[in-house]
Amino acid sequence: PPRMIVSAWICLISPLAATALITAGGNRLSRRGAGFLATFSVFVSFVASLVAFAGLLGDSPEQRYHPSTLWSWLTAGTYDFGLRIVVDPLSVFMMLIVSGVGMLIVAYSLGYMEGDDEERRYFAYMALFVFSMLLLVQSGNLLMLLVGWGLVGLSSYLLIGFWHERPSAVAAAKKAFVMNAIGDATMALALFILIQQTGSLNFEVVFTQANSLSTWSANLVALGLLGGAVAKSAQLPLQTWLPDAMEGPTPVSALIHAATMVTAGVYLIARTSPLFEQAPRVLELSAGLGAITLVMAGLIALVQTDIKRVIAYSTMSQIGY
Repeated sequence: PPRMIVSAWICLISPLAATALITAGGNRLSRRGAGFLATFSVFVSFVASLVAFAGLLGDSPEQRYHPSTLWSWLTAGTYDFGLRIVVDPLSVFMMLIVSGVGMLIVAYSLGYMEGDDEERRYFAYMALFVFSMLLLVQSGNLLMLLVGWGLVGLSSYLLIGFWHERPSAVAAAKKAFVMNAIGDATMALALFILIQQTGSLNFEVVFTQANSLSTWSANLVALGLLGGAVAKSAQLPLQTWLPDAMEGPTPVSALIHAATMVTAGVYLIARTSPLFEQAPRVLELSAGLGAITLVMAGLIALVQTDIKRVIAYSTMSQIGY
């Protein structure tokens, strides 16, 4: 169904267009204008994801999987990776959350950031973050997922260190970026193993061939993906960036730490569950890490004095669940 696919692409590209327009507009855009433009673009994304949701409802349950490739993005020998998104219940569910909550947070920033010298830059970063997050949840193959993963890390770095006069904010941004980069690296290694074993990164191919993986490679792939999830979702042992990340403006904390970015790890494990099912030991490990994190974060939250840090620890605890 073309309408559903078109609306999914509109949902993805709208925040990117806002970032480009705010960047190109420079001082010709009023600060207010930049804010309204960013808010409007995320609103367009939300409406588009509602259209995609309505389209999926009209399908019979086993038909609810619609990939769409714009063009071949990378080709190397026999390998071919397309710029590909997929519309299915999991991605639409996340699209609704990211664009819906994102729209409210960007709109709230209009008042919160008023009078800040660099409002335009702030709204460009916010729109970029929403785009990266939408790319992550809509990606139709694991390579696009990794691209979205890296871009979310980059835009969170820019947003956490937004007040770059404050040394604490710069340090927090660097810490978040480095910890996320560890997760990106383990994920990339897992993808290399998958390319070597299955010759593709498309979800359908990889998941149908998952049960033919050897025990070793299944475990290594699941471990690599788990590493990515642990870094993004601030679980043990890569959890320390999240409380520090509260150095950014408050709406940033709301967007990154409550609504979207920390749920990316949960999304990744849900999306790649056929790979995890081949590695029961890694599943037990992830359950253990989640359980330890949720108890530990809850206990640490009891002795924090800064309310935003309390919220950060409570978020870690919830994601542990």
